[in-house]
Order: sequence, then structure tokens, then C-alpha cells
Amino acid sequence: MDKYEPKGFARGALAVSHEKDADWDDGLRDYFAYRDLGMMEKTGGKLRAHVIRPSGPCKEQGDQHYHKVDFQMIYVLKGWARVWFEGTGEVRMEEGSCMYQQPEIEHRVLEWSDDYTVIELLVPGDPETVMTAP
Repeated sequence: MDKYEPKGFARGALAVSHEKDADWDDGLRDYFAYRDLGMMEKTGGKLRAHVIRPSGPCKEQGDQHYHKVDFQMIYVLKGWARVWFEGTGEVRMEEGSCMYQQPEIEHRVLEWSDDYTVIELLVPGDPETVMTAP
């Protein structure tokens, strides 16, 4: 049987991340904390996987922006958030919700619960974010 040859991702790389050893960093938004899951290094920057949670209680809505990505997916592990999307309006994301976010769609997180926690996947791993409104 022929061996599968991956297209564009690193071969022979293994990344394991344990929550007990996790570092939570400031990231793209100052109102969220980010835990990198080690995919950037192992894929040569082609994929970012991180866990995102609030860095404090929701005091005001987030900024309006979009990402220059090929792929973006969010899966809600805990809690809920209200998110506004260009062309769609407001969507409530809650535990178990999964969202594919099309490239360059403007969005804004309006409100979130204190325990809101998601996994986000981005391709490429370090996309440009364009701010469109404060």
C-alpha cells in the first residue's frame, strides 16, 4: 500500500499540549487570553490552533475587524458569546456550537459569558487582521 504524502504540512511532527502546563498569553485582543496548542511550529506556520478565553469580565463589546485567512473555524467548549457578522447580523454561539468563518468577513464579539472558552483554527497560522471600527 502506498504511503499518503501530506500536501503542505510538516511530515513526522508531533505536538502535544497539556492544559496543566499551559501558558496563557495576551494575544490579538486585550480582552481575551490565548493558549497556543503548538501547531504553528509543527506546521511551519501554516496552521494555528489555540484556546481562547476571557481575560476578565465583559465590560464592552469587542472591536470590528476581519482576518485575511484561507480558513477559520471556532468551536465553543464552554459558555456563550453574541457575535455580529457582516451580511448575517447577530449570532449566539454557545457550548457545542461550531462555526466556519469565511475569509475576510467583518465581525465583532458583542458580549460573552465569564466562562466563554473556544478552540480556534486559522490557516495560515499568522493572518493579517484588519480593524474596520473601534
